[in-house]
Amino acid sequence: MSCSICHRPHDAKKLPFLCVVDARNVLYESRVEYAQALIDSEEAERQVEAVLLGQEGSSTAQKPTSSARIDRLRAEEAAARDRTNQIIAQADRLKREMEAARKEIAAKKDAISRRKSDLASVSAGIAARRNRQLEEVERSTQRLKYKWNRVADDMADIRAFLCEGSARLYGLRQIKKGSVKRYEIGGVEIFDLHAMNSLSPEMISTSFAHIAHILVLAARYLGLRLPAEITPPHADYPRPTVFSLASSYKHGEVPFPGSLTAQIPSVVGDGAEKEHVPRPRPLFIEKPLPTLAKEDPSAYKLFLEGAALLAYDIAWACCSQGVSIGDKDSYEDVCNIGQNLWRLLIGDQLHRRSVQPTFRSPLTPPAGSPRDDGRGEIANPRSTIGRWSHATLHSYLGGPEGTEFVRSFKIVPPLKLADRLKQRLSSEAPMLEWEKIEGDELDDGFDDGVFVRGHGAGRSAPRRGDLDAASVMTVRTVGSSDGAAPENRANTGRGTSGWTRLKSR
Repeated sequence: MSCSICHRPHDAKKLPFLCVVDARNVLYESRVEYAQALIDSEEAERQVEAVLLGQEGSSTAQKPTSSARIDRLRAEEAAARDRTNQIIAQADRLKREMEAARKEIAAKKDAISRRKSDLASVSAGIAARRNRQLEEVERSTQRLKYKWNRVADDMADIRAFLCEGSARLYGLRQIKKGSVKRYEIGGVEIFDLHAMNSLSPEMISTSFAHIAHILVLAARYLGLRLPAEITPPHADYPRPTVFSLASSYKHGEVPFPGSLTAQIPSVVGDGAEKEHVPRPRPLFIEKPLPTLAKEDPSAYKLFLEGAALLAYDIAWACCSQGVSIGDKDSYEDVCNIGQNLWRLLIGDQLHRRSVQPTFRSPLTPPAGSPRDDGRGEIANPRSTIGRWSHATLHSYLGGPEGTEFVRSFKIVPPLKLADRLKQRLSSEAPMLEWEKIEGDELDDGFDDGVFVRGHGAGRSAPRRGDLDAASVMTVRTVGSSDGAAPENRANTGRGTSGWTRLKSR
């Protein structure tokens, strides 16, 4: 179909319809001629009317009628021209919008084509690049793990060195006499807990104070949080104490046991509700243990619990650092605090000089091969001391692996240790000595002949060897008593010699 006026062929994009402009241009002259014909017709009508009505009347009415029609036609022409201009302006605006839309569509098509080409190029080698990136990430991860393990090895070496050095400076040593081994710290012997009945309070308190001090220092170097919190001496706290497992690290400032502050209960707010303050177990005594058991059973029980908690802390620290203490379920092995402390700080490091690095990784070189950093052979093999701690994320005892590791200890609980220790000390305690009988209490019917060792004022207290050899109630004959003759014994003042004569049978 082509335009009937301009005879241009139809085009779907350029000329989708008939040529409107040509049609308007052709019809415009006909319309003007038609309008002119109408004007002429009206003019003729007016002339006819004027002839009929008279020449004068028609001439006066003709002028206003023709001028009004001309003004109306001019107004219509102006309105048509304005409407045409508006239509042309709107058509131009639509053309500009169409051109802009075409350009935008072309730009989007170009962008889409570029993205398709980029996606095709990227998709061509995506699998190879992904594998290469994964390999690079794995290598960097292994490298970082290796460096982290080496730093952890170095830190473990430093911790072990500090523990061993501080222990040697403190005077912790092992003394061998044949098959018997003794341990000293600070010039004081680390005694067997079962021999405390025969030891002086000063020796017990001093030894426990040294042990608590070096144990707290070693725990700080190793980054360990001991299960039973030990409070070392500090301002207004002259002697060490230890808390129970349930009260450790769950309290504020606790006054020293026996002080005036400890005897005054603390009050929370304005009410009468008292704040619960845990009671620490003392690691010191001021009286001999048998006397303390007789005069103050509560203090005796607390002291034994403190000794058991101290032994438990040492055994737990050994287990956390991979140090063998023998049988963990054995009461004797756990209570052997001297041997366990020496193994933890000194002995175990002496026996582990030829072990492999503590922390292995896929990049850790095998034994005897050079390191990949060019520093040559493996310089110093690592020890297990300092591996697990609460102070570093590497081998953290508070993590899942560390929690499982701690659960595997299965050491005898402190309460059972305290009960067993109390039973042993009670069974090995010396029997009570007889009271001294003086003056009128002596029976005149007693004969000379047999004497029993008593608690006389003129004799010193029996030594441990005497108590082990014979009881304080052993009956001796006159001839066997200190090599003195019976007659000489009989002549001594009665009630002052430390001997009581029994009536012969």
